[in-house]
Amino acid sequence: MTSSAQVLFDGKKPAVDNLTNTWLLSVPKSAFGTDYTMPVTLDTTTTQITINGEVVTDSYTFTEIQPGASYHICEINGTDTTEADIQFTYWPVLQLYGDLSKTPYVHGRVIYTHPDSVSQEDISSRLRWAGSSTAEKSRHKHSFHLKFYNEDGSKKNMSFFGLRKDFHWRLDAGQIDFSRVRNRVAKDIWAEFASAPYYAAIEPKTPRNYVRGDFVEVFLNDNYNGIYCLNEHMDRQQLKLKPYDYDNKVFHGGLWKAMQVTMTTYFKLCPTITPTQKNWIQFFVKYPNIDDVNPTNFQTLRDIMYNTMHAGLGNFVKDAKRYYDVPVFRDYYLFVYVVGAIDNVGKNIYYACYDVESDPRLTPVIWDLDCTQGQFWSNEGSNYHHALTSPEFNSYDHLKEHLVFQYLCESDSSFHGLATERYWQLRNTTFSPDSIIARYEAYFNDMKSSGADRREITRWSHDKDLGYYELNFDNELEYLRDWWTRRIAYLDNNIFTPYPKGDVNFDRTVDIDDIADLIGYLLSISDREINTYKADRDENGTIDVDDVAAIIDEILSVD
Repeated sequence: MTSSAQVLFDGKKPAVDNLTNTWLLSVPKSAFGTDYTMPVTLDTTTTQITINGEVVTDSYTFTEIQPGASYHICEINGTDTTEADIQFTYWPVLQLYGDLSKTPYVHGRVIYTHPDSVSQEDISSRLRWAGSSTAEKSRHKHSFHLKFYNEDGSKKNMSFFGLRKDFHWRLDAGQIDFSRVRNRVAKDIWAEFASAPYYAAIEPKTPRNYVRGDFVEVFLNDNYNGIYCLNEHMDRQQLKLKPYDYDNKVFHGGLWKAMQVTMTTYFKLCPTITPTQKNWIQFFVKYPNIDDVNPTNFQTLRDIMYNTMHAGLGNFVKDAKRYYDVPVFRDYYLFVYVVGAIDNVGKNIYYACYDVESDPRLTPVIWDLDCTQGQFWSNEGSNYHHALTSPEFNSYDHLKEHLVFQYLCESDSSFHGLATERYWQLRNTTFSPDSIIARYEAYFNDMKSSGADRREITRWSHDKDLGYYELNFDNELEYLRDWWTRRIAYLDNNIFTPYPKGDVNFDRTVDIDDIADLIGYLLSISDREINTYKADRDENGTIDVDDVAAIIDEILSVD
C-alpha cells in the first residue's frame, strides 16, 4: 500500500507519487555521485523502517546517488506496512494540495522543499489553473497560479532563486512543448538583447518587460506532475508602473493583455468600451485590478488605437513615437522573426503604460512563448510539426495582421532597417544557432543530471497534450538543432539581408538621397532616423563630414 511518508530524511519528508509508488527527496547537488549519509527520524507511529532490506535507526547512507536510482523502503506502522522506492533530485520540489480548476482560486497548501535546506515550508495558499485555452478541462498538464498567505490571512511574500519577493508566482507547465523549456529559452533570449522600456531612464527601479524563473519538480495531490518553471508574475511590480492614486482616484500605470485574436487586439476595430468589465473584446485589464478599481481604464488603450486607425499610413509615422515605445516594438518585431512566434502578435502579448497622465506610450511585453521555435499550438493529428512552424516561414505573414506592425514596416524604412542592423549585431552571439542550442543543452543536461527527465517522460510521454507522441528530449534536441540552423540561415539570406555601406536611408541603394539625409542629420534639421551603422563610411566610429565626402566619392566612382 502507499501513503504519506512517515519518516524524515535530514529533517525533510519525501514527496509521494501514488502513480508510481515512488518517494522523491530533494538533496544538495553535491550529494549526487557520492555515498550520502542522512539523519533519519521516524514518526511516533512508525515502529520500523528498512532500506534495501537494512533496518534503519537514526541514520542511513545511500550509496552512489545517481539520477533515477531507486532505494526500496519498507515502513511498518503498527499492523500497516508501506513499501515504496525512494529517488533523489537536486531540483526544488513543490507539493500542491487542493481541488483545482480554471476559476476560481481555491484554498490549499503548498509544501516547498529546497535541496540545500534541512526544513520544508508548508504554506497556506490559494491556487488555480493558469492560462486561457491551456486551462481547459480537456488539457492534462496544467499551469498554475500560486498565491501565498500567512496563517492570519495576510500576504506572504517569498523569494525563489534570488528573484523578487512576492506572494504571487506562476508555475508554467510547458504543456504542449516537446522540450518543456521553449518558454524559458525564448524569455532568456529576449532578456539578453531587448531594449529597456523608454521610462527606464526616469524610473528609479529597474523595469523588466519579461519574467525570470527556474525549474522545479511538482506534485499535485500526491501525484507526480512533472517539470515546471517557477516564474515571477507579470504585473505592475515587474514593470515598475506608476501606482494608481487611490486617494484622488487617478489612473497612472496601466497594463492590458491580449488574450485571443480579434480585430480589436489587431488594432483594426475600436468599439465602445465598457469600463466596468474586465474584458474589452479580448483585451483584459491587468492593472489596476478591476476588483480594486471599477470602473477601470481602457480609455488610454482605445484612444491610441483610434488615433492609429484614423491616422492612415501617411500620417502614422509622425505620431508613432507619441503613442508607441518604438525601439521596444522594433525589438519585438525582430524577436517574433527570430524565434518564429506564430502565436504572439494579436494575442499572448501585454501592453504597458508607465503613466497615462504624463505619457500615453505603449510598451509591448512578451508572454507565453511555448509556441515558438518550431512548436505549433496543438500536437494533434497533422498539427505536429505543422507547416507554420517551418524554419523557412516568413513571420511577416502574421505581423502584418497587426495594424501597428504593418504601419511601422510600411511607413518607415528605418523600422525594418534598424531591426536588421540589430540582427547583425547579435548574429554571432545571442542569435547564433550554436549559442541558442547551448541553452537547450544546458537545460536538458540539468534535467538528466537530476533525474527529472526520466520522471517527466514516464509521466507524460504519449499523453493527449502531446498528440499521443513520444516525449524524447534527445530527439527534440536534434529537431531544435536543425530548426535553428535553418531558421538563422533563412533570416540571413531572405529577411535581414545586410545593407550596403553608405546606405543612410535604408533603401538598399547609395545615391544623392543618402547624402541629403546624412547632411540633414549632421545639421540637426531632420528628425528622420538614419542608418548610423552604414553612415560611418570610413569606419572610424564617428559620423561627420568625412563620411559625406566618402559617400560622394563612392557615387562618383560608379560607372
